Amino acid sequence: MKNKKFIGLFILIALFTLVTLKPSRANAYGLNYSKFYVGINGGIASTSLGNGLSTKSRGTYNLTIGDNYHMNNVVIGGGALLGYASDGSYSGSGYSFNVNSVYYGAFVKGGYNYENFTPFVKVGYIGYSYSISNNNNYSYSIGSEGGVLYGVGVKYSFTSNWGVTAQYMGASLSSSYKENNYLIGIDYSF
Repeated sequence: MKNKKFIGLFILIALFTLVTLKPSRANAYGLNYSKFYVGINGGIASTSLGNGLSTKSRGTYNLTIGDNYHMNNVVIGGGALLGYASDGSYSGSGYSFNVNSVYYGAFVKGGYNYENFTPFVKVGYIGYSYSISNNNNYSYSIGSEGGVLYGVGVKYSFTSNWGVTAQYMGASLSSSYKENNYLIGIDYSF
């Protein structure tokens, strides 16, 4: 009986210490909870089309929706994204064209919440639909590519609802095309 009282007192002191010394977290509502979010991201897309064409860097942006389930400090989530990228202007002997793409994807992610920071990794599927335009405003589709989406990033929550995210998102597509996106964005959690 004496050991049970000692263990109970030890647990009570440990809980009191955790509650009083625990740094405040902007999104801490309990030990286990779910947070649906919407995010807008923008940044630089580095595109490699292969076929002897040089790699180009241009702008990209996307809209992301998802849900994060928090289990103590571990975060497991998933989501979907829809975006647009300007993949660069290419020119050479007798040709000049611009490449643009629309992309969409679905992913799962995992992370760890430490105070207001949540570093994470993600993996999923991404599809790109490429189009070419020239100086005469002539535009046509050059096809679609799909492949593996992968990424790493960190989110900083500055309130219980608002956060900012910096991330790298890459795509290994079925052809020789490669996409690397460096993004920063803002998101709102409901």
